[in-house]
Amino acid sequence: MPNSFRLLAQDILALGDAGDIPAALEKLHEGIQTLPQDAHSTFLAGCLYERFRDWHQARKFYLQSLHLDVNSPRIWHRLGIVCLSGGDLDGAERALKVAIQQKPSDAHYHVDLSMVLARKGAFDRALESALTGEKLSPGHVPALNNIGHVLQGLGRSAESLPYYDQAIALEPENAVCCFGRAVSLLKMGDFESGWREYEWRWRCSQTPRTDLAVPQWEGEDLNGKTILIHHEQGYGDTLQFIRFASQLKTRGARVVVQVPIPLVRILEGVEGVDQVVSVLDPSLHLDLHCPMAGLPLRLKMTPSTLPGCPYLSVPVGEQERQGGALRQSLTENMTQPDLIVGLVWSGDPRPHDPVATQVDRRRSVRLEKLAPLMEVEGIRFVSFQLGMPKHQMAETGLPVIDVTDGIVDFADTAARLYGVDLLISVDTSMVHLAGGLGLPVWMISRSDSCWRWGETGTTTPWYPSMRIFRQPRSGDWETPVVEITNMLRQFVALYRTNLEAEAA
Repeated sequence: MPNSFRLLAQDILALGDAGDIPAALEKLHEGIQTLPQDAHSTFLAGCLYERFRDWHQARKFYLQSLHLDVNSPRIWHRLGIVCLSGGDLDGAERALKVAIQQKPSDAHYHVDLSMVLARKGAFDRALESALTGEKLSPGHVPALNNIGHVLQGLGRSAESLPYYDQAIALEPENAVCCFGRAVSLLKMGDFESGWREYEWRWRCSQTPRTDLAVPQWEGEDLNGKTILIHHEQGYGDTLQFIRFASQLKTRGARVVVQVPIPLVRILEGVEGVDQVVSVLDPSLHLDLHCPMAGLPLRLKMTPSTLPGCPYLSVPVGEQERQGGALRQSLTENMTQPDLIVGLVWSGDPRPHDPVATQVDRRRSVRLEKLAPLMEVEGIRFVSFQLGMPKHQMAETGLPVIDVTDGIVDFADTAARLYGVDLLISVDTSMVHLAGGLGLPVWMISRSDSCWRWGETGTTTPWYPSMRIFRQPRSGDWETPVVEITNMLRQFVALYRTNLEAEAA
């Protein structure tokens, strides 16, 4: 009987390899109805479900297999991997530790544990595991890649390069290693090499567009040409890179921008942009296209040649209608108006993307962690938070006023930002919106900060109006919150001094 399931498994895999996933899954579902209850068959069923990315079913069968053979490190290992893929980092860590306990000599187990620990933000322990894996199997490319990745997360990008270089020397076409190296270079501020190698993203983590009949712009003459620049990553990335439209315009191009609907109105006022669309009209004439994050490479961008801020804008009437009304509603009947400070404490969890979800867990903070800010006198806190984390206001009872009612896009949000004196936010699209408008923004950065904020320092050439407060280690929100609380007290004192001077 076990042999017949092995034969069935070969048929299922053949269907999968041929691209007929529905038929493969149908055959698999039929096959497990009469699945022999032995450790090997249940393990094989788990492997098949893992092959078709059904993490829940794979986990179920791996657990059945362990019930029949608890001392099998390979089953514990696969259980750890499907837990990781399904977003259960704690379960993944537990399973992989058992695999290592049962077979400490297997480099793969240590390397995969390092990946799990890095996703959890436990970068010191992740480094230890990756180094152990590389020691057990010198020249093991996944181990070398993980060491590089973890060093990058620890803010030691320069140290990561030799590991990436060693991995790439062994596997020159390894897109994950090449892209990791690009991120380290960008984080270090080596933009010339970094942007060039950032193109590896198309073979690593992003899918190039196939619906455009025109060639991609590679830096050639644009005079008299119509170029489409298009959204490719998150909202924040597009808000950051749209500044380069003006440089395309000065080269003689007609610039068409394609972005999701929430960005359309705010980008219509950007210098150099001729047209903004969310859906391409087939009759629209185009000569070239370029993904948004491909512009810095082709324009040979360096920090010294960055277009200045503000490059985003809001009509004065809208500033007054939304921002002015917000301020008026909060400060009327006050003899000495309080400062108004906006808050955003959580990003978009992107549940469809497990890796992005895990990054979001590290960059987002629970609202109660910001409670010390509320102890500073002379401030009214308002929330620009959207999504489920918005409910934390009611749960905590903290004195934060929701000002998002009626917001339909970034143009509305931008207009309301003119009603606050300062925005304090974790690393979300909101910091790019405020920075692009040239408005004051304090960003709380996770310890493994995004490449665009570098590894140290409180300022960034991308946004002169931004101040960065950094976690010294993953999970430590207390340190930056204390720094911000102290800075807010100084901010209030300065504000009141200016008010008194104006009154005199």
